[in-house]
Amino acid sequence: MKRNATPILAFVAIFCMWPLSVGAQTDSKPTHYNFGLGFHSIDAPLGGRFWFMQQKVGIDFGLGLRSTPAPSYDEDLTGWAVELGVPIVVKSWDKVHILFRPGFIYDSQEVEMSDPPDPFATDDRTTVALTAELEAEVFIVDNFSVSASHGIGYFDVDPAGGGDGESSWSTLGADFSHIGFHYYFFGGGI
Repeated sequence: MKRNATPILAFVAIFCMWPLSVGAQTDSKPTHYNFGLGFHSIDAPLGGRFWFMQQKVGIDFGLGLRSTPAPSYDEDLTGWAVELGVPIVVKSWDKVHILFRPGFIYDSQEVEMSDPPDPFATDDRTTVALTAELEAEVFIVDNFSVSASHGIGYFDVDPAGGGDGESSWSTLGADFSHIGFHYYFFGGGI
């Protein structure tokens, strides 16, 4: 399996060169607590966001769970995903954050590997993704925001049943039905 490290190195270089002082360029900032429930990705919607360093840098986390019927058996195929991200404030206005957000996603999905009448057998297909996004977080009211983002991602897929993995990259973006949200409800900050 041949792997190209260039996208990973480019991602790391962009992240390391990004000035952490950009958060100091704010004119004003939205009013909200430090911790909120919500999500950034529909693949891992059970999560939240925690702000620290005077709400200039945060941590996003998310978990996704799923179960679907197997095509050939009376069984279920399960899957799960975890997402981590580091939102960094680039610019703030009265009700808006513009964020640079590097992220990591790990996704595992069971795949049916047998045919009837053989016993039911599965294997996992896994995907690891590294992302770099620009996100707009808009506060509709104090402590409640909606957000949307676009950017680029590098994906490494390990197929079920062995075989060569595949690496790819693509731009990211979502329509209005994939808007994230956060409801901030405790942890100082106001």
